[in-house]
Amino acid sequence: MASRLGRLWRAVRHRSTFERDLDDELRFHLEARAADLERAGLPAADARRRARLEFGNPEAYQDRCRRSRQLHLLDDLIGDLRYAARSLRKDRLLSATILVTLALGIGATTATFSIFHAVLLRPLPFRDPERLMFVSAGGGRGDQLGRAFAPDFVEWRDGCRSCEEMAAWSGTWPTNISGGGEPDRVRVGHVTDRFFATLGFQPILGRGLPPDEEGRAFFGASASNVPRSIVLGYGLWQRRFGGDPGVLGRVIDVEGDPCTIVGVMPAGFTFPSEADAWIPTALGNTRGNAFLLVLTRLRDGATVAQAGAELSAIAARLGRTFPKTNKDLGVALVPLHEQMVGQVRRSLATLLGAVGFVLLIACANVASLLLAHAATRPREMAIRATLGAGRMRIVRQLLTESLLLAIAGGILGVLVASWLIATLLPAIPEAVPRLNAVTIDGPVLVFALVTSIGAGLLFGCAPLWRMLTGDLTSPLRGSTTSPVRGAARDRLRQTLVVAEIALALVLLIGAGLLFRSFVRLRTAPLGFEPARTLVASVTLPEVSYPTTADARRFYERALGRAAALPGVEAAGLVNALPLASSGARIRGDLKVEGRAVPEGAGWANKLVVGGDYFRAMGIPLVRGRSIDERDSAADGIAVSATLARRLFPNGDAIGKRLNIGFTSGPWREIAGIVGDVRQDEISAAPVRAVYQPYELVTDNRRWLLADVTFVLRTASDPERTIEALRAALREIDPALPLYDVSVMDRVVDRRISDPKFYASVAGGFSALALLLAAAGIHGLIACGVAQRTHEIGIRMALGATASGVRRMIVGEGMFLTSAGVVLGLASAWGLTRLLRSWVYEVTVTDPATFAALSAAVLVVALAACYVPARRATGIDPSRALRQE
Repeated sequence: MASRLGRLWRAVRHRSTFERDLDDELRFHLEARAADLERAGLPAADARRRARLEFGNPEAYQDRCRRSRQLHLLDDLIGDLRYAARSLRKDRLLSATILVTLALGIGATTATFSIFHAVLLRPLPFRDPERLMFVSAGGGRGDQLGRAFAPDFVEWRDGCRSCEEMAAWSGTWPTNISGGGEPDRVRVGHVTDRFFATLGFQPILGRGLPPDEEGRAFFGASASNVPRSIVLGYGLWQRRFGGDPGVLGRVIDVEGDPCTIVGVMPAGFTFPSEADAWIPTALGNTRGNAFLLVLTRLRDGATVAQAGAELSAIAARLGRTFPKTNKDLGVALVPLHEQMVGQVRRSLATLLGAVGFVLLIACANVASLLLAHAATRPREMAIRATLGAGRMRIVRQLLTESLLLAIAGGILGVLVASWLIATLLPAIPEAVPRLNAVTIDGPVLVFALVTSIGAGLLFGCAPLWRMLTGDLTSPLRGSTTSPVRGAARDRLRQTLVVAEIALALVLLIGAGLLFRSFVRLRTAPLGFEPARTLVASVTLPEVSYPTTADARRFYERALGRAAALPGVEAAGLVNALPLASSGARIRGDLKVEGRAVPEGAGWANKLVVGGDYFRAMGIPLVRGRSIDERDSAADGIAVSATLARRLFPNGDAIGKRLNIGFTSGPWREIAGIVGDVRQDEISAAPVRAVYQPYELVTDNRRWLLADVTFVLRTASDPERTIEALRAALREIDPALPLYDVSVMDRVVDRRISDPKFYASVAGGFSALALLLAAAGIHGLIACGVAQRTHEIGIRMALGATASGVRRMIVGEGMFLTSAGVVLGLASAWGLTRLLRSWVYEVTVTDPATFAALSAAVLVVALAACYVPARRATGIDPSRALRQE
C-alpha cells in the first residue's frame, strides 16, 4: 500500500513532464509510421491518415497510459469534486443549512478539545517532563496534598540515587514589594535553591537562588534567617523595571526584607501557581509542620519503581528513627502532570463527552437532510448508471459530496471554535490549570480535520446505504421507488430523529440539574449580607510591624480613619474573610471552664475581628451584645449560634468562659451569640466559630494579625469609597499596598463561578442540541408532507378535514418524539450519575427536572411538527391529485 501511494505521489509530482513526454512519444510514433508508409509509396497526406487510423484513438491510448501510472484516480477525484461543487451549488439552501449545522457541531467540539488538549494532553513546558515526579509524603494516604517535613526532604534529596535533582516549594503567596516603583502586590513563590534546575529552566539574566540561603520562617525568624535574594519573573521584570538588563544587583523590599535581584526567568515560566517572582523558602530542622511540596527529576534511565523503592526505604528508616512523627509515613511518586491536572480531568472529559453528543446530533441531522435530498435524485443516479457508472463509482461520488461538505463545515467550525475559545476562556474556573496554553494549534487543527472527515463518513453513510440497495435503473423503466425501500428509507430517517431527541434530552437534563444546583447555591443563606459591602486586604510586614502591639496600633488608627469616611455606616476587620482565600484560617478545640466538652463539640474556627465587624458584614446578633473595643478589658468574645448549642445544649452560653488558646491561654467570657456564617464554601454547612477582638490577641500570636481584611458597609455604591480608603491608609503607611479590593457581592460570585460556568456551558450545548433536534423533526415532517402530497390530496378529496390531517401529521411526529423522550429518559437515568459530585441539594434523578425538561422537549417538537402540518392543510386537492 505504501509503495503504491509512493508511486502515485511521484506520478502526481511529475505529471506535467509525463504528459509532455507522452505527447512527444505519440507524435514520434505517428511520424515514424507515416515516414515508413511514404517510403512504401503512399503520398504524404495518405500516409499520415493511414498512420492515425492504425494507431486508433490517441485519447484512449493516453488514458491507458495514465491508468498504468494511476493518474486516473486524480482525474476522477478532480471530476468528482467539480461535480459535487456544482450539485451543492444548485441547492444552496440545503448546502447552507448543512454547513451551518456542521460548523456549530464541529466548532463546539474543536473549542472544547482545544481546552482538553492544552490542559490534559499537551506535555508540560519543561525539559523531559516525563521524568518530573511529585513526591507525595504519606504514600497517597493521609495528607491529600502530600506535604513533607523539611528534614525529610533533605534526607530524600541526599539519599535518592535514582533522582537527578530534587527541589521543594512551600507555596506561592500574594506578597508586598516596594522599590523600583509604587508599592505593589505580587505572587511570590517560596522555593529551594535547585528548584529551577529540577524543572530544567535557567534564568535569562543572572543566576538562580544561592544554595546557602533560607527564607523567613512562618512563625518568625532571626536576623540571619531572612531572604536576601530574589529571582524575578519575566512579566514582573518588564512591568516594574521596563525590561532593564541592568536590574541585577538592585535591592527591593519583600514584606520589608531587603532582597537583591540575582536573576530573571524567561517568558512563560510562572511555576508554581502563576508566580511573579521567587525567593528562598524556610527549611528548618523540626518535624512539627509538614509544609513542603517536593518535586524530583529522575535520572536518565531510572524508573519510577527504582526511585520509589529508594525513597520508601529512606521513609522506613525515618519512621524507625522518629516514630512519633514518621511512623507508617510512606512515599509515593506521582507524575507532575497528573498532580497538576488530575482534579479537573473528570470535569473536562465530561464536558468533551457532552459536546460530542452535540456533534452526533448534528451528524444525525445532516444525514437526515441528505437522505431527503437523495430521495429527489433517483433519476439522476439512474442515468449515471445507464451510461456506465458502476455502483461503487456512484458511491464514491456521493462520498465526495459528503466529505466536501464536512471539510467546508470543518473550516467554518474552526472559525466558530476561535470565537468560542475567546468567549469561554475568561469564564473558565481558576482551578483549571494551564489555560494560557489554550490555542488552536497543529494538534487541534488535526483534530478538527479528523473530526470533519469522520463526521462526513458518518452522515454520508445514510445516502450511501440507499444507493447500495435496490435497482438504480428502475426510474428509467417507468417504475417509482419501491414501497419497501421507501419505507426502509423513512425508518432510517425516523431512527435518526429519535436518536437526536434522546441525545438532546440527555444533555438538557444534565444542564437542568446543574442549573438547579447553581440556583440553590445562589440562593443559599450565607449568614451575612453582601450588598453594599466593600472589602480590602492588607498584610503587615514583620520587619515594619514586628510585635502584636505594633499591629494593633495600626489597625486602631486604620479603623478610625475608615469609619470616618463619608458614606460609611460601619467599619470592621477580620483575619479570614468569609468565602475568600485570604488570611489565617485556624481550626481547633476549645475548652469550657468547669466541665468537660463532648468529643468533637469544641472543634471550631478561631477568628479575629475588630471594630464593628458584625454590623459591617450584616451578621445578625442572636443574643447578648456585639463585641467591640470595650472587650479588650472585659475579655469578651462572641460565638456562633451552632457552637453555642453544641457547647451548651441545656443552658445559656452568655457569660460562660472559654479557653481558645492553642495549648494554653487566658479564659474569655462569651459576650454575644451571632448568626452562623458559611465561612469556606457555600455548598458546605455553616461552620462553628469563635470570634475574639484583635485587641485580645496575645503577644506570641502576632501572626494572627499579619493578614486582615477591612470590611466597610456603605450607604450607597461601595466602589465610590475605594479611593478614599486607599488615601486614608496611605496617610498611615505609604509603603503598605491595599490588595484584593472588591465588593462582597463579587467575592460571593467568585465562589459560585465554577458551577455557574459548567451550568452555562452545558445549558448552551443542550440548547443547541434541542434546536438541532427540533430542526431534524421539522425537516422529517416537512419532507414527508412533500412526498405525500398526492396522498393528502386524496384524503381531503374523500372528505378528510384540515384538523384531521393536522392531527395525523402531528401525531406521527409526536410518536417519534415520545420514543426519543423515553429513550432519553432511560439514558439520562444512568448518565446523570456522573454529575453526583457536581450538584448541591439536588438529586441526580430529580423527578421535577426530568419531567419539566421532557415536557419542554415535547412542546418544542409539537411546534416543529405543527408548522408543516398546517402547511399540508393548505394543499389544493385538485392540484395534488394531478401530481405523480
